[in-house]
Amino acid sequence: MRTLAIAAVARERGWSVSLIGDIDEAGSAAAHRIEAELAIRSVRARELPEAMLAATGEVDVLHLDAYTDVPDVRGAGTLVSNMQDGPYGVRAADLSIDANLGAEETFARPDLTRHPLAGLDVAVVREQVLRQRAASHRLSAVPRVLVVMGGSDPRGLTAHVVRALDGVPGPLRVTVVDPRDRVEVRDAAAVSVHDVQVRGFVEDLPALAREHDLAVTAAGTSVWDFACMGVPMAVLCAVDNQRPGYTNVVKRGLAWGLGVPPHDDLDARVAELGALLRDGDMLAAQSAELRDTVDGLGTWRIVASWEQLVDAVPDPPRPSPPVNVRSAARDDARVLYDWRNDESTRAHSRSSEPLEWSSHVSWLDRTLSDPDRRLLVVESEGRLVASTRWDRRSATDWEASITMAPEQRGRGLAGAVLAASEEALNVEAPSRLLATVHTANTASSKLFQRAGYLPHLPTDAGGFATFAKWRLSPAG
Repeated sequence: MRTLAIAAVARERGWSVSLIGDIDEAGSAAAHRIEAELAIRSVRARELPEAMLAATGEVDVLHLDAYTDVPDVRGAGTLVSNMQDGPYGVRAADLSIDANLGAEETFARPDLTRHPLAGLDVAVVREQVLRQRAASHRLSAVPRVLVVMGGSDPRGLTAHVVRALDGVPGPLRVTVVDPRDRVEVRDAAAVSVHDVQVRGFVEDLPALAREHDLAVTAAGTSVWDFACMGVPMAVLCAVDNQRPGYTNVVKRGLAWGLGVPPHDDLDARVAELGALLRDGDMLAAQSAELRDTVDGLGTWRIVASWEQLVDAVPDPPRPSPPVNVRSAARDDARVLYDWRNDESTRAHSRSSEPLEWSSHVSWLDRTLSDPDRRLLVVESEGRLVASTRWDRRSATDWEASITMAPEQRGRGLAGAVLAASEEALNVEAPSRLLATVHTANTASSKLFQRAGYLPHLPTDAGGFATFAKWRLSPAG
């Protein structure tokens, strides 16, 4: 599903896409139900390395999403993009993506990639989910609960949860998704004190989920679909490899925890959901937080990064005089004022109005004492050539704003100024550097793109696009 979601967005943006893998007839049929025009080539697992080597050089991007060993195919004119899940599927690539919660803290082997993308901002969300993100939802008079464990459910948790819901007082309307049509699930539903409906395979699970007030689910990738839609969740750890994800989700307060194997206390934990289901304010608050946490742009960020990296033309190295960076001081007020009031600088800023001197001095005093703002000045050959302001936007994010001295523009200093300013931003990893640039400011756009900043937010109504670059811990 993750690969199909990325393929769909790529095709919408004009890419020609082929899916290659060890895919059986049932898998091909399911894929074509979602992407009818997608070219699918089934290759036996042992033949996949040879197939990938053959594709290298013939395609612009080779996107890998597999835990098995594959050959290193970089350097043959093809951009190698790779999905990794914690320690699984890690390999050398030009673009490496770990879309798990907290991946910026645990990103494995960042030394193997030139461009890392980490965390829920690159969670891959399907179009079906995005449609439901925009749909409205009103809490039901009789709480509606969706139970969906997905996959094989080897521990029989679906039936266990249905039975445990009998401990929730008051009426519930429960929908159970059980594609395998297991007897124990039907039996549990038949004797439940609640109104329970069992469904088999569901073509549009997001649309069904959006009708419910709470989803009870395993801590797999569907968690991020529900989060993007704003469907409150109670999650449980179904199998051992879900433990890290389960722990992170519950610790972050993104879902109510129902426990880990062997689930000896599952009945009691499920019974406690009764209070939650009748607290409309808490459910609404949780829904809003989930939507903020997963914005649904992850797939766009991945494909837009391909486009930027494939189209990038290496610039020949340009000699640049050495630059030095120091913290700004009150004595820099006049030169910073003159630079900021330059007509070209104002034309590419969010605020294009001329500054008043008194306002500027007050702003500088506040800035110099603000722990969430770093104002730097850059010198070269004994002269001030630029200033860089870093503004903290979150626990990890710092946004850059660079102002070049008008007389220094066109001298090839901007790249050295940015690199030196990044080095001078002494904050702990992981940190993400942001740059918001007007689309008309092509020089700044190219500057940040050459420095490894990738698309983060599409162009807004004011004509500004945002780019981002992760600095990850080498111990990841």
